[in-house]
Amino acid sequence: MKMPLLPIYDVLILGGGPAGLSTALSLARVRRTALVISHGSFRNNGVHEMHAVLGHDKRDPADFRKEAKKQIGAYGSGIQFAESEIVRVAKAAIGEGLQGFLAEGRDGSIWHGRKLVLAMGSRDVFPDTEGYAENWPTNIYQCLFCDGRERSHLPMGQLGFPSSSHLNHLMMLRHLGGEGADVTVFTNGPLPEDNALLEAVKAAESLGTRFETANIIKYERVPSPGIGIRVCLEDGRKISLGFLLDKPSTVPVGEEMLVEGLGVEIASDPLGRNIKKNEPFGETSVKGCFVAGDAGSSLKHVTMAVTQGVGAAGGTQAQLCAEEAQDVLASLSNPRTRGNVEEAC
Repeated sequence: MKMPLLPIYDVLILGGGPAGLSTALSLARVRRTALVISHGSFRNNGVHEMHAVLGHDKRDPADFRKEAKKQIGAYGSGIQFAESEIVRVAKAAIGEGLQGFLAEGRDGSIWHGRKLVLAMGSRDVFPDTEGYAENWPTNIYQCLFCDGRERSHLPMGQLGFPSSSHLNHLMMLRHLGGEGADVTVFTNGPLPEDNALLEAVKAAESLGTRFETANIIKYERVPSPGIGIRVCLEDGRKISLGFLLDKPSTVPVGEEMLVEGLGVEIASDPLGRNIKKNEPFGETSVKGCFVAGDAGSSLKHVTMAVTQGVGAAGGTQAQLCAEEAQDVLASLSNPRTRGNVEEAC
């Protein structure tokens, strides 16, 4: 029995967060077809307000995504949605003489697309200290533009002070707290004997910053009705804070699958690993495959993701139109198909 042919979308979009939805909205505007595939888990799970997003400050991220889907749907049925965890993605023949991409879900579902946008986001690599993951992101923050102001009247903490450049990070924290800011740096062990580092510590202490060098054994939530986090030290002390500032490294979601299945290149920087891309549209090292949002950027923020989604849509649309133009030119040069082309025009 002959198997039914799978539909071929203009674009497969992996990820239903701001980057993927922005890509989809832009493609809907130019009458392209796309499938947005999301596993429904987001890096900001547990967060109930977005901040520093123009026009959407303090909006619930889930509400933001719901409204985005509604706006996309207003442009017709060209954009479809599927809930699935992608387990395989590869370049593939998707039709007679047509090369594109294949994505496979954990349930065995397979989808084909002429272009591919990787908008699945990134994953934070947490330390294995007890309680860290449980306090992220409600009490442990990684971006002061996104979080912190609402608790800046409470004692604040910074995790780590590995180099003198971290004095700059500390100044951001102190500035947020204003005059008389209560700030503690937790070094999680003795500081190295480095002259520049020790000078930075002296500068921080001169502003009233405390340094705790005892090892951290676990983190706890401040019991209700209080808010915040408790840093539990090996000497038995527990220090309560409104929040703790830390920046764990990040890696793209599905990194191994993408490298093995697609051959995308990965770039590393002090903040972690990202999918390597070319500006301005975010095309990866694989032609026809684009990345938007956290998976391809060290600057991980909703606004950046939305902007990059528009860029990825622009890149896919440009390539699709160029390929379609070549098909028309090829048809006109073939006497057997020329009449059909003229009739279609």
